[in-house]
Amino acid sequence: MKTSFTHRATGFTLIELIVVIAILGALAGISAPFIISQMNAADVTKCRSNLNQLGMLGEKYSRDMSHSHLLPTSGMDDDEDTDYNESEGWWMSIAPEMDGTVLPQGKNGKMKVSPIFHCPGHQPDVKDDFFMADPKTVSYVSWTDGSEDEDNPNSCIRTTAKQNLDTLPWLSDGNPVKGQSVTDLKSFTKQVMPAISRHQNTLVVLYASGMVKAYEVDPETVRAEELFRRIGPTIAKKAESADEGDDSDEEEDDE
Repeated sequence: MKTSFTHRATGFTLIELIVVIAILGALAGISAPFIISQMNAADVTKCRSNLNQLGMLGEKYSRDMSHSHLLPTSGMDDDEDTDYNESEGWWMSIAPEMDGTVLPQGKNGKMKVSPIFHCPGHQPDVKDDFFMADPKTVSYVSWTDGSEDEDNPNSCIRTTAKQNLDTLPWLSDGNPVKGQSVTDLKSFTKQVMPAISRHQNTLVVLYASGMVKAYEVDPETVRAEELFRRIGPTIAKKAESADEGDDSDEEEDDE
Protein backbone atom coordinates (compact mmCIF):
# COMPACT_ATOMS: atom_id res chain seq x y z
CA MET A 1 0.00 0.00 0.00
CA LYS A 2 1.41 3.31 -1.08
CA THR A 3 1.24 6.32 1.22
CA SER A 4 0.70 9.66 -0.46
CA PHE A 5 2.02 12.94 0.95
CA THR A 6 0.83 16.41 0.10
CA HIS A 7 3.85 18.60 -0.40
CA ARG A 8 3.48 22.33 0.39
CA ALA A 9 5.28 24.61 -2.00
CA THR A 10 8.19 26.40 -0.38
CA GLY A 11 8.29 30.23 -0.09
CA PHE A 12 5.61 32.84 0.62
CA THR A 13 2.14 32.85 -0.84
CA LEU A 14 0.85 36.10 -2.29
CA ILE A 15 -1.30 36.78 0.78
CA GLU A 16 1.60 36.14 3.16
CA LEU A 17 3.81 38.45 1.12
CA ILE A 18 1.20 41.23 1.26
CA VAL A 19 0.91 40.79 5.04
CA VAL A 20 4.69 40.99 5.49
CA ILE A 21 4.89 44.13 3.33
CA ALA A 22 2.05 45.70 5.31
CA ILE A 23 3.79 44.94 8.62
CA LEU A 24 7.09 46.35 7.37
CA GLY A 25 5.30 49.46 6.11
CA ALA A 26 3.61 49.96 9.48
CA LEU A 27 6.90 49.54 11.34
CA ALA A 28 8.58 52.02 8.99
CA GLY A 29 5.77 54.51 9.54
CA ILE A 30 6.12 54.18 13.31
CA SER A 31 9.90 54.39 13.39
CA ALA A 32 10.39 57.11 10.74
CA PRO A 33 9.38 60.06 12.98
CA PHE A 34 11.66 58.77 15.72
CA ILE A 35 14.59 58.39 13.32
CA ILE A 36 14.03 61.87 11.88
CA SER A 37 13.76 63.32 15.38
CA GLN A 38 17.04 61.70 16.40
CA MET A 39 18.76 62.98 13.25
CA ASN A 40 17.51 66.51 13.91
CA ALA A 41 18.60 66.31 17.54
CA ALA A 42 22.05 65.22 16.38
CA ASP A 43 22.17 68.21 14.02
CA VAL A 44 21.32 70.58 16.88
CA THR A 45 24.04 69.00 19.04
CA LYS A 46 26.57 69.36 16.23
CA CYS A 47 25.47 72.94 15.60
CA ARG A 48 25.94 73.80 19.28
CA SER A 49 29.39 72.24 19.19
CA ASN A 50 30.28 74.32 16.12
CA LEU A 51 29.25 77.54 17.82
CA ASN A 52 31.11 76.60 21.00
CA GLN A 53 34.30 76.20 18.96
CA LEU A 54 33.67 79.43 17.08
CA GLY A 55 33.15 81.13 20.42
CA MET A 56 36.62 80.02 21.52
CA LEU A 57 38.08 81.42 18.30
CA GLY A 58 36.25 84.67 18.98
CA GLU A 59 37.71 84.81 22.48
CA LYS A 60 41.17 84.24 21.02
CA TYR A 61 40.57 87.04 18.51
CA SER A 62 39.49 89.44 21.27
CA ARG A 63 42.68 88.79 23.24
CA ASP A 64 44.87 90.06 20.41
CA MET A 65 46.25 93.51 21.22
CA SER A 66 45.46 94.81 17.72
CA HIS A 67 41.71 94.30 18.31
CA SER A 68 41.46 93.85 22.06
CA HIS A 69 37.98 93.23 23.53
CA LEU A 70 36.33 93.16 20.10
CA LEU A 71 34.25 90.48 18.34
CA PRO A 72 34.33 90.73 14.53
CA THR A 73 31.21 91.19 12.44
CA SER A 74 30.21 91.24 8.79
CA GLY A 75 30.41 94.84 7.62
CA MET A 76 33.12 95.83 10.08
CA ASP A 77 35.89 98.15 8.89
CA ASP A 78 38.51 96.36 6.81
CA ASP A 79 41.99 95.84 8.23
CA GLU A 80 44.27 97.15 5.52
CA ASP A 81 47.25 95.29 7.00
CA THR A 82 45.86 91.89 5.96
CA ASP A 83 45.39 90.17 2.59
CA TYR A 84 41.65 89.75 3.15
CA ASN A 85 38.71 92.11 3.24
CA GLU A 86 37.31 91.55 6.74
CA SER A 87 34.25 93.65 5.99
CA GLU A 88 32.85 90.94 3.67
CA GLY A 89 32.11 88.43 6.41
CA TRP A 90 32.87 87.77 10.08
CA TRP A 91 34.60 84.48 9.15
CA MET A 92 37.35 86.38 7.35
CA SER A 93 38.61 87.56 10.75
CA ILE A 94 38.00 84.39 12.77
CA ALA A 95 39.40 81.73 10.40
CA PRO A 96 43.03 82.92 10.70
CA GLU A 97 42.77 82.39 14.47
CA MET A 98 42.84 78.63 13.79
CA ASP A 99 46.13 76.77 13.63
CA GLY A 100 47.95 78.29 10.67
CA THR A 101 49.71 75.00 9.95
CA VAL A 102 46.34 73.33 9.40
CA LEU A 103 44.30 76.08 7.80
CA PRO A 104 44.85 76.29 4.01
CA GLN A 105 45.04 79.90 2.93
CA GLY A 106 42.83 80.80 0.01
CA LYS A 107 43.85 82.92 -2.97
CA ASN A 108 42.42 86.10 -4.49
CA GLY A 109 40.78 87.14 -1.27
CA LYS A 110 39.05 83.78 -0.74
CA MET A 111 39.23 82.18 2.69
CA LYS A 112 39.14 78.44 3.41
CA VAL A 113 37.53 77.35 6.66
CA SER A 114 36.84 74.14 8.56
CA PRO A 115 33.43 72.39 8.83
CA ILE A 116 32.71 74.16 12.14
CA PHE A 117 31.63 77.13 10.00
CA HIS A 118 28.88 75.01 8.42
CA CYS A 119 25.69 73.78 10.12
CA PRO A 120 24.81 70.13 9.29
CA GLY A 121 21.21 71.18 8.66
CA HIS A 122 22.20 73.79 6.09
CA GLN A 123 22.29 73.00 2.38
CA PRO A 124 24.41 72.60 0.41
CA ASP A 125 26.37 70.07 2.40
CA VAL A 126 30.13 70.41 2.62
CA LYS A 127 32.71 67.68 2.99
CA ASP A 128 34.53 66.98 6.25
CA ASP A 129 37.50 69.03 5.19
CA PHE A 130 38.29 72.66 4.50
CA PHE A 131 35.97 74.45 2.10
CA MET A 132 35.92 77.84 0.42
CA ALA A 133 33.96 80.24 2.59
CA ASP A 134 31.35 82.61 1.20
CA PRO A 135 27.77 83.61 2.09
CA LYS A 136 26.44 80.48 0.33
CA THR A 137 28.46 77.96 2.35
CA VAL A 138 28.90 79.61 5.77
CA SER A 139 25.90 78.79 7.96
CA TYR A 140 26.08 81.44 10.66
CA VAL A 141 25.36 85.17 10.64
CA SER A 142 26.88 87.80 12.89
CA TRP A 143 24.87 90.17 15.07
CA THR A 144 26.03 93.52 16.35
CA ASP A 145 24.90 96.50 18.38
CA GLY A 146 27.50 98.71 16.67
CA SER A 147 29.10 99.50 20.02
CA GLU A 148 32.59 99.90 18.55
CA ASP A 149 31.77 102.61 16.02
CA GLU A 150 28.60 104.70 16.17
CA ASP A 151 29.11 105.74 12.55
CA ASN A 152 29.15 102.12 11.36
CA PRO A 153 26.01 100.14 12.35
CA ASN A 154 27.82 96.89 11.38
CA SER A 155 30.92 97.56 13.46
CA CYS A 156 32.46 95.11 15.94
CA ILE A 157 30.94 94.27 19.30
CA ARG A 158 32.96 95.82 22.12
CA THR A 159 32.78 93.33 24.99
CA THR A 160 33.83 95.95 27.56
CA ALA A 161 30.79 98.12 26.85
CA LYS A 162 28.31 98.44 29.72
CA GLN A 163 25.80 95.80 28.65
CA ASN A 164 24.74 92.26 29.48
CA LEU A 165 26.69 90.04 27.08
CA ASP A 166 24.31 87.14 27.86
CA THR A 167 21.56 89.04 26.01
CA LEU A 168 23.73 90.16 23.09
CA PRO A 169 23.95 87.56 20.28
CA TRP A 170 27.16 87.43 18.29
CA LEU A 171 26.58 84.46 15.92
CA SER A 172 23.49 82.41 15.11
CA ASP A 173 21.98 80.08 12.53
CA GLY A 174 21.24 82.06 9.41
CA ASN A 175 22.01 82.92 5.81
CA PRO A 176 24.85 85.47 5.68
CA VAL A 177 24.70 88.57 3.51
CA LYS A 178 27.99 90.03 2.32
CA GLY A 179 29.00 92.98 4.48
CA GLN A 180 25.86 92.87 6.62
CA SER A 181 25.25 91.84 10.24
CA VAL A 182 21.94 91.53 12.06
CA THR A 183 21.32 95.03 13.36
CA ASP A 184 17.54 95.39 13.29
CA LEU A 185 14.27 93.57 12.59
CA LYS A 186 14.66 93.90 8.82
CA SER A 187 18.09 92.23 8.72
CA PHE A 188 16.91 89.62 11.25
CA THR A 189 13.94 88.70 9.06
CA LYS A 190 16.15 88.43 5.98
CA GLN A 191 19.09 86.53 7.46
CA VAL A 192 17.85 84.51 10.45
CA MET A 193 14.20 83.64 9.88
CA PRO A 194 14.89 81.34 6.85
CA ALA A 195 17.07 79.14 9.10
CA ILE A 196 14.19 78.15 11.39
CA SER A 197 13.47 75.01 9.37
CA ARG A 198 17.06 73.70 9.46
CA HIS A 199 16.93 71.31 12.38
CA GLN A 200 13.71 70.50 14.16
CA ASN A 201 12.60 74.16 14.06
CA THR A 202 15.42 75.13 16.40
CA LEU A 203 17.65 78.18 16.18
CA VAL A 204 21.06 77.97 17.84
CA VAL A 205 22.62 81.22 19.08
CA LEU A 206 26.09 82.10 20.38
CA TYR A 207 26.10 85.12 22.68
CA ALA A 208 28.92 87.61 23.16
CA SER A 209 29.53 86.11 26.60
CA GLY A 210 30.33 82.71 25.05
CA MET A 211 27.00 81.17 26.09
CA VAL A 212 25.30 78.97 23.46
CA LYS A 213 21.53 78.62 23.58
CA ALA A 214 19.02 76.72 21.41
CA TYR A 215 15.55 78.19 20.81
CA GLU A 216 12.67 75.94 19.80
CA VAL A 217 10.39 77.77 17.38
CA ASP A 218 6.89 76.97 16.11
CA PRO A 219 7.05 78.00 12.44
CA GLU A 220 3.26 78.23 12.21
CA THR A 221 2.81 80.79 14.98
CA VAL A 222 6.17 82.56 15.27
CA ARG A 223 6.34 86.26 14.51
CA ALA A 224 9.68 87.71 13.46
CA GLU A 225 9.32 90.73 15.74
CA GLU A 226 8.62 88.62 18.85
CA LEU A 227 11.45 86.18 18.10
CA PHE A 228 13.88 89.05 17.45
CA ARG A 229 13.11 90.52 20.89
CA ARG A 230 13.31 87.11 22.53
CA ILE A 231 16.73 86.19 21.13
CA GLY A 232 18.39 89.62 21.05
CA PRO A 233 16.68 91.95 23.54
CA THR A 234 19.70 94.27 23.70
CA ILE A 235 19.86 94.79 19.93
CA ALA A 236 16.06 94.92 19.60
CA LYS A 237 15.82 97.65 22.24
CA LYS A 238 18.58 99.68 20.60
CA ALA A 239 16.97 99.29 17.16
CA GLU A 240 13.60 100.41 18.51
CA SER A 241 15.20 103.46 20.14
CA ALA A 242 16.86 104.34 16.83
CA ASP A 243 13.53 104.03 15.00
CA GLU A 244 11.83 106.28 17.56
CA GLY A 245 14.61 108.82 17.10
CA ASP A 246 14.12 108.75 13.32
CA ASP A 247 10.37 109.25 13.74
CA SER A 248 10.97 112.24 16.01
CA ASP A 249 13.34 113.79 13.46
CA GLU A 250 10.75 113.35 10.73
CA GLU A 251 8.06 115.02 12.86
CA GLU A 252 10.37 117.98 13.51
CA ASP A 253 11.11 118.28 9.78
CA ASP A 254 7.38 118.27 9.03
CA GLU A 255 6.84 121.12 11.47
